[in-house]
Amino acid sequence: MEDSALNTFLAILTGVVLMVIMAVFIITIVVIHRQRQVKNRHKIQILKADYENTILNAEKEIREQTLYHVSQELHDNIGQLLSLTKLVLNNPDGSGLSEGKKLINQIIREVRSLSKSINRDYIRDVEFERFLMEELDRIEKSGYCATAFEKSGSPVNVIDGDKKLVLIRMVQECLNNAIKHASPTLISIKLSMDEEKFLLTIEDDGVGFDASKPSNGLGIKNLKSRIQAIEGQVEVRSAPQKGTHICISLEKNILSKHG
Repeated sequence: MEDSALNTFLAILTGVVLMVIMAVFIITIVVIHRQRQVKNRHKIQILKADYENTILNAEKEIREQTLYHVSQELHDNIGQLLSLTKLVLNNPDGSGLSEGKKLINQIIREVRSLSKSINRDYIRDVEFERFLMEELDRIEKSGYCATAFEKSGSPVNVIDGDKKLVLIRMVQECLNNAIKHASPTLISIKLSMDEEKFLLTIEDDGVGFDASKPSNGLGIKNLKSRIQAIEGQVEVRSAPQKGTHICISLEKNILSKHG
């Protein structure tokens, strides 16, 4: 009887211990799972904040770039056209009337073009390919250097508006850096899209730099932080006196996906 009671007690005790162990195990799993959920939510919040901050900075910098361009155009282009128009129309024999009308029509076209560039919705609505060609055309018209544009693959039609803003700002930054620091004779842009990937290549034949050395400037760091925010990649290749090659790539399914 005593052995039977002892065995029963041990069986019950063993069952209780196993239940306690199982309960502790389940609670531990639940706690770990909850902690992971909290960490993942925190990580997602950080990524979302970085993305939104990148978009806001891109919008701000594009506006500043646009205003700078507008001020230059008003001073260097439209201002000169108005002065020339005044001289032509002041011709005492009236022979400059026809030429004056042509100049006025040209000024109207230039002002309309500027008004579009000031419009916030223009940047969001403009086709990315058209934006690239307009930027290169602007550089070539300034007489700074020659430009070239090449497109291959399927049409680049659908780009999420926020991602397009970031890409536009990256292009502006690359072109500005080439103009300020590279002294190139040619700047070229190549755009391609296949069934899987979007590729954008910006090249110049300028003075280049040693890409293997850490850069003290913010240019490359800005490019890398921006492209990370939209889940893409950027590769920068350069060497002294051998120009600079910048390749920006995104998966096609990410390109049109909202952040």
